Amino acid sequence: MADLCLWLSGLRGVPEDDLGAVLPRYWGRGRAERLTAGSSLEAAGRLLGFNGLLPAAALLAESEGIATEGHWVIALEPVAFRGQAGRAVLQPLPGLEETAATALFTSAVEHMADAPWVLRRGARRWYVLATDTPDLHCPDPEQVWGREPLALQATGADARRWNAFLNELQMLLAAHPVNQDVDASGQEPWCLFWAWGEGRLPSVRPIPKWQTVAAEADYLQAAARWLGLPLSYPKALQAATKLPDNLLWVWSGAWLYPDAAKSFAALVPALQSLWRSGGRLECLTGVLASGGIERLTVRRADRWRFWRSPALPGHALPGAW
Repeated sequence: MADLCLWLSGLRGVPEDDLGAVLPRYWGRGRAERLTAGSSLEAAGRLLGFNGLLPAAALLAESEGIATEGHWVIALEPVAFRGQAGRAVLQPLPGLEETAATALFTSAVEHMADAPWVLRRGARRWYVLATDTPDLHCPDPEQVWGREPLALQATGADARRWNAFLNELQMLLAAHPVNQDVDASGQEPWCLFWAWGEGRLPSVRPIPKWQTVAAEADYLQAAARWLGLPLSYPKALQAATKLPDNLLWVWSGAWLYPDAAKSFAALVPALQSLWRSGGRLECLTGVLASGGIERLTVRRADRWRFWRSPALPGHALPGAW
C-alpha cells in the first residue's frame, strides 16, 4: 500500500489561527489531529524516527565526509544582515572560493587551538565538534531567515561559554586580510555565523515509517542518505502516475490560503494513483504561530475534494507522532 505523508512545511496559517482551524479550514476532510513540535527540526526528527530534534548539523557533516562518531556537532552558517522593509534581517551567504576559504579556516583553527571546540570545514558552512554534550539550544534556520534575530539567541547553561567562543571567532575573521579585501570591494565579508542543528547521531540508526524521501532541504537529503533511504524529487513527483510506497514528501514553499486549491490541483495525477492503490494520505502543516503542527489523515473513502468545495473548519483532537 502506497501511503504518503505530505509535509507542507511552509503552511503556517495566520497568527490568529488556533490548532484545529488550519488544515480543516483548507480542506475539511478526514481525521484532524494536533501534534507537539517546537520547530521544523523537531518535526523532521519525529517523522524520520529520531524521536526528537533532528541532529541536522551532524547529518550534514557526515554527508560531507566529516566523521562525527562520538561527537556532538553544531553547524556554523555564514550569514549577513540585509535591509528589508526598514529592518535588518538575517540571510545566509554562499560559500567562498577555495583559496579564500582555506586561508580563513587555517587562521581560525590556529587561533582557536586551545578552545574546547574542534572546527571542521565543509563546502559552504563550518562545523564545530565536541566530545561532551553542551547544554546549548539554537533556533533552526526556518525561524531565523528573513527575520530580525535579536530575540532568537542560543539558550542553555553553556550559552555564555559558546557565545564567547563564537564572538572571538567572528572578530578574528572580520580582521583577516581576506575579509578586509572583500569588504573593500563592496561585498559581504565572510565573518558572521548563525549556529544551528546541534546534536549527536544515535548509536543505532532509526527505522522510520516513511521509506522514501522527497525534499529540497539539504539537511533532509543528508538525513535520508544517512538512513539509507532512497531520494526522490518534488518536481518529478507532481507528474508521476505512481508514487513510491511510504513516501515522505516535503513541500517547503510558502502556502497562502487563496492559492491552496490551485496548488493542490497540480497534484491530482499523483494522488489519483494513491487512491487507486487504497493508500492513505497524511497532510502536515508547518509549525504554527500558536505552536505545534496539525495533521490531517485522509483515505479514499473520505472523498477528498479540497479543490472543488472547501468545508467548514473542524476541530483537531490531540494526537501522537
